[in-house]
Amino acid sequence: MESRRRFLAKSAVAGLALSLPGCSSPGKTDTTIPIRSRKPGSALVVYFSQTGHTKRIGRLIAKTWEKAGIKTDAHDVRDINPEILARYDLIAAGSPVFYYEVPAFMREWLDRIPSIEGAAVASFVTFGGKGGNQHNTGCTLLELLAAKGGVPVGMELFSNMSAFAPTWSTVSEERILKFRHLPGKETYGKAREFAGLILSKVGEGAAMEIDRDIAFAELMKGGTSIWFTKLMIGRHTIDAGKCIKCGTCVEKCPAGAIDIEKGRVDTGRCVACMGCVNNCPAQAIDMTFTGDRVYGFNEFLKKHNIVIEEPEELAGT
Repeated sequence: MESRRRFLAKSAVAGLALSLPGCSSPGKTDTTIPIRSRKPGSALVVYFSQTGHTKRIGRLIAKTWEKAGIKTDAHDVRDINPEILARYDLIAAGSPVFYYEVPAFMREWLDRIPSIEGAAVASFVTFGGKGGNQHNTGCTLLELLAAKGGVPVGMELFSNMSAFAPTWSTVSEERILKFRHLPGKETYGKAREFAGLILSKVGEGAAMEIDRDIAFAELMKGGTSIWFTKLMIGRHTIDAGKCIKCGTCVEKCPAGAIDIEKGRVDTGRCVACMGCVNNCPAQAIDMTFTGDRVYGFNEFLKKHNIVIEEPEELAGT
């Protein structure tokens, strides 16, 4: 049971957060719905991934479930119709922490899924370095799934090397390099353990409570932090001399802000996710942040001779 002080603190933070635009909760979940299958025959891992961290963890969870004999699919949310979630007994949803919360694109996608009543659901979150508000980000994913009738059975958080390009481009490479060993063997061991724990909880029919943390980051999440970041972005366009028109930036942009034919970025629609600059193979995204040129994640890895270790289950795939 919560102490009175903790309850009052949570209530105060929640009240202030709910008074701000974009800070509403997905709503109270129904904790009486039973898990419809304690021996799931089908499972789905869905994720939103920009630089590969979340995709890597999601695919490893899927491989672990496959090894346990469950027919498992794994997809980026941009590649599948949300309607198919109704087919699965077990669902895990994964997301990076973007500006202290689940990216708007991922939230909107989960809002469109049909009823999944009785399906066991879990969430996993990736975050850079020490992170910020990652627990509540995981809770939001669970709440969105539970709002559609899913039964929460687990949540896990995975630290990685940050992929926020303005940090290494303008502030301090060392802040990022402290975590150059992540993800690694321990990360992947944790992911396998989490996947196994989910199956155990499903077998027990054991639902979990969604308990959000007291976090003042709730007051800065989403639109507020994006606005501050965009304030620091100067130039943001496409260098026509470098662009090879491969379409990677268009594919990665969750806001539909890039017109590759016109060679322009709609900075009004842009959500400052850095997906374009981080993934452009030709370094054709011309962005400045506080006056300094921003360069992408792949260039940062090359500069420091960093090769991200893949889990053995995904080697060569």
